[in-house]
Amino acid sequence: MAERSPHPVSPNNPCPFLRALVAQGQLDNRAATIGDATRAIEQMAATGEGEPQLPGLAIRLIALLANGLGPGALLDNALNGVRLNKLRDGPFDKKGVGSRILDARGRVRTAELDRLAGFASRKRTATGGHELGLDADELAAMMDANLARAGDRARPVDRQLMNGEWPVLLQVMGKEGKRGRYLSVAEVRSLFIDRRLPARMRKRLGKPALSR
Repeated sequence: MAERSPHPVSPNNPCPFLRALVAQGQLDNRAATIGDATRAIEQMAATGEGEPQLPGLAIRLIALLANGLGPGALLDNALNGVRLNKLRDGPFDKKGVGSRILDARGRVRTAELDRLAGFASRKRTATGGHELGLDADELAAMMDANLARAGDRARPVDRQLMNGEWPVLLQVMGKEGKRGRYLSVAEVRSLFIDRRLPARMRKRLGKPALSR
């Protein structure tokens, strides 16, 4: 059976993982209560290989802070939820210091995906096959290169923000290869271009939350 067309995703949501959850119908494009957002992220993460467990308290804190650090923004998020269509330019937006795969209008820059693949190497899968992938060391090298590329634009916090993205994506989406866990370059491309998490994860999850 063919999969349903993805739900629309705001260009002001720059997080590829959250964009996929919105496209799959796990989260609303506009806003989600902190509890709903936390549950959706935890449930999706647990479908990865080894059933990764993300810290719920940390997810809740990030959701609370995601739209701004002022008292009004914090109160609004606490009462009304995180606004997924207003994450760009928020506290966790690196403002072009990161991978630059998504531009300010939410469009994919394929040249940056090709650059990402340049940090990858051939990985041997658990079943004996091979594919291009990025392990923890290669992701660290890519993040360091992103920071160096930004030059004076980089802030001290940007490298820490990167640590909350790619290593977590490795934990959630990574595959266990013969020599350790890695991110499949093909699956990362699909995450950005198709706004779709791997079929192996979607199959374990079941029905989208918005259609239940």
